[in-house]
Amino acid sequence: MSTNFAILAFFTLMLTYLLICEIFTVLFRLTGLTEETARFQVISMLTTCGFTTSESELITSSRKRKKLAFITILFGYIFSVTIVSMILNFFMRLTGEDSFQLIVKVIVAIISLIIIWYSLLKVNFVKNNFDNFIAQIGIKAMFKNQHNPIMVLGVFKTEVVAEVSITNTPEELLNKELKNSHVRSYYNLQILTVIKDDDRSEPVTGDTILEKGDKIIIFGTLKNIKKLFIKEKQFQ
Repeated sequence: MSTNFAILAFFTLMLTYLLICEIFTVLFRLTGLTEETARFQVISMLTTCGFTTSESELITSSRKRKKLAFITILFGYIFSVTIVSMILNFFMRLTGEDSFQLIVKVIVAIISLIIIWYSLLKVNFVKNNFDNFIAQIGIKAMFKNQHNPIMVLGVFKTEVVAEVSITNTPEELLNKELKNSHVRSYYNLQILTVIKDDDRSEPVTGDTILEKGDKIIIFGTLKNIKKLFIKEKQFQ
C-alpha cells in the first residue's frame, strides 16, 4: 500500500467518522436532546469513553435512544479498530519515503479535514441543509407516525426554542383552532411559526389549525413541549 493511498484512505475514513458523528447527533436531537448534549453523548459513544450514571439515564430512559446508542457504539468500535489497524499498517510499510514529503502530505490532509469539518459545523447554510436532510430521513425511519420529533434549536435559561414536526397530531390540537387548544393557558407554550410541507411559513393566529406534516417553531419549557407532543408510551 503506497503512502499516498494510505493517507487518502485515512483522510476518507476520518471524514466519514466525523460525518457519522454529525448524523447521530441529529438523530439524538430528534429524541428531544439539545445539540450540545446530543453531540457530547455521541462523541462519548463513538470514542467508547462511557458515561457517568446521570448521563446514562438520558439514554436508558428511552427505548429509541437505547437503540440509537447501541448502533452508535457499534460504529465506534468498528471505526476505532479500523483506524488503529490502518495507522499501524501504514507505518509498518513505510520504506524509502522522504520524511519531509510525508509530513507535508499528512499536514495537508489534516488541514483539508479541518476545513471540511469546520464548514459542516460553522457555515450555517451547509450545516442546516445537511442536518435537515438527515432529520427528514430520521423522522421517516425512526418515528413514522408514532410521535412528533422535537429538535431543540436554542436554550434560554429554563425555556427552549424548538422545532416540532407534526407526524401525529395530539388530541388537544386535532382539528382545533389554537385559541381553543389551551396551548398557552395550560401548557404555557407559545407557537411562533408554522411551516407547511412546501417550506412556506404562515403567520400564527388564534384561528390557526395545525395539520399533519406541519413544522412548528415553539417556545416554552422542554418538559411541557414533550408533555403536549410526546406520549411516553409512544416515545419509548
